Amino acid sequence: MKIYNPNIFLRFSPFIVTFILLGSCAQIVSPGGGKKDTTPPRIIKYLPDSAQLNFNSKTIEINFDEFVQLKDLNNQLIISPPLNKTPDINVKAKSLTITLDKNETLKPNTTYCFSFGNAIQDVNEGNAIENFKYIFSTGSFIDSLKVKGKIQNAFDHKTEKGILVMLYSSLSDSVVYKTQPDYFAKTNADGSFEINNIKNGSYKIIAIKDANSNFKYDGESENIAFTDSLINPTEKKLIVLELFQEPAKKVFLKKTMHNSYGKFEFVFNQGSDSLRIVNLSNDLKGVQEYFEFSKNKDSLSYWITNYQKDSIKLQISNGNKIMDTLEFKFINKEEALKAKRNPLKLYVVNSPNGNQNFDLNKNIQIVFSNRLNPTNPSILVQLKEDTLLNVNKTYCLMYQANLNVIELIGCDSVGSTEGRGKKTPTIHKLKENTNYHLFIPPNSIFDIFGLTNDTIKIDFKTREAKYYGSLKLNLTIPANQSNYIVQLLDERENVIREDVIKKAELITYEYLHPKKYKLKIIFDENNNGKWDAGNYINHQQAEKVLYNSELINIRSNWDLELDWKISP
Repeated sequence: MKIYNPNIFLRFSPFIVTFILLGSCAQIVSPGGGKKDTTPPRIIKYLPDSAQLNFNSKTIEINFDEFVQLKDLNNQLIISPPLNKTPDINVKAKSLTITLDKNETLKPNTTYCFSFGNAIQDVNEGNAIENFKYIFSTGSFIDSLKVKGKIQNAFDHKTEKGILVMLYSSLSDSVVYKTQPDYFAKTNADGSFEINNIKNGSYKIIAIKDANSNFKYDGESENIAFTDSLINPTEKKLIVLELFQEPAKKVFLKKTMHNSYGKFEFVFNQGSDSLRIVNLSNDLKGVQEYFEFSKNKDSLSYWITNYQKDSIKLQISNGNKIMDTLEFKFINKEEALKAKRNPLKLYVVNSPNGNQNFDLNKNIQIVFSNRLNPTNPSILVQLKEDTLLNVNKTYCLMYQANLNVIELIGCDSVGSTEGRGKKTPTIHKLKENTNYHLFIPPNSIFDIFGLTNDTIKIDFKTREAKYYGSLKLNLTIPANQSNYIVQLLDERENVIREDVIKKAELITYEYLHPKKYKLKIIFDENNNGKWDAGNYINHQQAEKVLYNSELINIRSNWDLELDWKISP
């Protein structure tokens, strides 16, 4: 028989208690940290209830099963139809409260939708309730019709998130300038949109890039898309709208520069064929003036030489309207020649020098720092292929229209320039995979200031012919009085080549780099050789643009044929 000794228990009891306590503490935290919470908050109760009819409350309370927070509410929340005053929205513990402004008057017999997007999240893990909406009606039923569609840029068909798409029951053209819409939504990144809980009826639909978030169109400072035909949500059509920016009503001067002797640059807000610059000096004897427009006619360079005064006053006009009169301190020529930084000098800005992959289809171009003298004679230069001088041909330098670029062309006869201006020059075709050495003697080229070139040596090598691919485009288009502008683009939308046609044609693209391309057609309705935006108030859409359905993959040493038929 075992005898129990109480002293033994007392002697070890402190250690036993400590062991028990440690064991109890260890059971509080799971060894692995537990499973991560991936469940979004769950709604427990609405006050008033969701989809409430005959709604007349000023406060909405939504209770959740866990603590919640709001993230990016300003960008996520959409209330349609929009309210006159932004409601006060707060989160406290497990509740979200929406308090309408005391002066807010809700429209009768209207369904309202508060769309929170992904703004409501739990506190611990940030799990969001996706596309959460609270809906109520001030009438006796919930409107359930919807309108779906897509917004894309009219010029390049790109899409954008956050474009405002609006429905108006008022059919006046001025409604977009004056009042907020009856319903609205914003586009997703792919340009898609969906407006829900719409009342049956006919609506004007308009989309804008709402820069100041006032739900109104502020004119040419914002982009707009519209359709003249009314929509009815019962028809369940997919609506596609094309967004554009209206041309400015006035041409104005944005920027001026006079950083070098004899040159002034003027940048305008948009292009115009009627821009003019007039020197207001009463003594222009011996002065020579030159004008150079950019391709889009939105900038103008003014060159002047033999001008002797310390200041110059220039008048800038668009047609018969004087935009501005500006006075400049005229940069002194002698000081410009002696300047330590960027002295006045004629030098090469760009050329194929050092290019080991010069394209076979390109002309040899040399770009200079100053405008060249248009009375320069053609200049004989030396061109070597590898180490041999090409003695069977001589070459001249031909000036382009903007007169700061020259090109190498074949001359009609050795050592003579007579009659060259009367014949179409032949551009020299370069041999493949060949090293070229171009030599231009000093003092051969003159600019308008009387400056000449230093010795110019240019070395480059051409590509192999098998590097390139080609494309034959068999294009079928409807007969039309207007032009079609056909563009071959790279993946970044850079124009590789542009053709203007009126009828079906076979277009051949040669010497294409092996990469992917796009084809684009602009319906040039006014035959001005460029794409034009629309005008909302005149009910004029932007000129239509079409792309081929997929990228064209060009491979080296490969010929590709493609048929593209454009429907009327």
